[in-house]
Amino acid sequence: MLTRRTFGLAAGSLAASTLAMPYVRPAVAQGSAVRVGVINSMSGNLSAYATEGHPAFEYVVNKINAGGGIKSLGGAKIELVLADDTSQPARTAAEARRLITEEKVSLIVGTLLSSQMLAITPVLDELKMPTLSIWAGGTQSPWMFSLGYPYDRGYAQTMHDFAVWLRDVKKFNLKTFASTYSNYEAGQQTNKFLVPKMKASGFEIVGEVPLDTKATDQTSAMIRLRAMKPDLTSGLVTPRDGILMHQARFNLNYHNTVFAGGTGGYTDLSLWHDLGTDIGKAVLTKNLFGMTGFSPGAKVPSMQAIIAELRDVAKLKLIGQGAIQAAQGARVLQRVLEGAGSLDRDALLASFKKVEIPFGDPDLYVAKPKGLKFADDRMLTDGSALFIQWTPEQAQEVVFPQEFAQVEPRPRA
Repeated sequence: MLTRRTFGLAAGSLAASTLAMPYVRPAVAQGSAVRVGVINSMSGNLSAYATEGHPAFEYVVNKINAGGGIKSLGGAKIELVLADDTSQPARTAAEARRLITEEKVSLIVGTLLSSQMLAITPVLDELKMPTLSIWAGGTQSPWMFSLGYPYDRGYAQTMHDFAVWLRDVKKFNLKTFASTYSNYEAGQQTNKFLVPKMKASGFEIVGEVPLDTKATDQTSAMIRLRAMKPDLTSGLVTPRDGILMHQARFNLNYHNTVFAGGTGGYTDLSLWHDLGTDIGKAVLTKNLFGMTGFSPGAKVPSMQAIIAELRDVAKLKLIGQGAIQAAQGARVLQRVLEGAGSLDRDALLASFKKVEIPFGDPDLYVAKPKGLKFADDRMLTDGSALFIQWTPEQAQEVVFPQEFAQVEPRPRA
């Protein structure tokens, strides 16, 4: 079941009639509905995450409903109440308050990157609303859990481990390092942990290049980076900043440095579309590796199964990390509701803490060798990710870690 209110192109007659009816809090009984608020950025500079992810999330929720709904709630169906925060954190908070106080949702789920996570935190604390973020690298509310990569043991540790592996195991000539990152909460926090890790592992730190997230061109940032002459650069880069960064690299013919970062700015499918094939081949396939939680070629049977289903059954055109991460969010939502057996907020909170999807489970869509469960900080205990390289055919090849790898990393040109 789906209620759309603020998504401009999706206000169907069924949604309109649903919203027109006076709200009655659903009882936990057969045929009742579980209203789940979904906050996404369907417009604005963060829209790449939601426009790819939401169709996959909606597909899995519909599949759960068709399969009998939430069994512990008497077969209750999940009803999605959607809100577009237009990539504005202040609006994220406002939409959360509206969904809780006016729409009477029982949980909130959303893309909710780190800047949005910070904005929504006071609302969650005040109104005590269980919430699942698909992407945030941290959580500051005891009511929020996240499927994103923790800044330290996720983003920073994976980038560090890959760099050391390239240098020590694959014998890439990497001695000097500069960080390049989108200058917002997640990028800053990841950089804070990454640089000391790289220094402790023997890399010479030659500088840092924060990318202005409001810039319309990243040429000056790439000129600064090139002047530092690092063998390697890493950091957390958003899809929009990544497009501008790679465009600037192409214009400057800058290929000598190995770029090995995460996530969307290196691995999002939108890069090829927005850069164009010629630029993509020139910059994405040369001295570049991307961190991601998903790749079509990863040796994970459950991941391969959901890829095939989203492609062949759901008929989705974009099946990248955003789609898989969102599909995983839907399965976590299902487990939380089943485990709670109630819409009581304390019961839902307790159920989040008990969620566990072990490696090998058909509902585990992301590459987590230790399975999916939440640590005391409400982030995933296993924060690891994959690293891929692009082919000229716009395909991804997994190169790290070894247990999921398809091919060897291509050496520097």
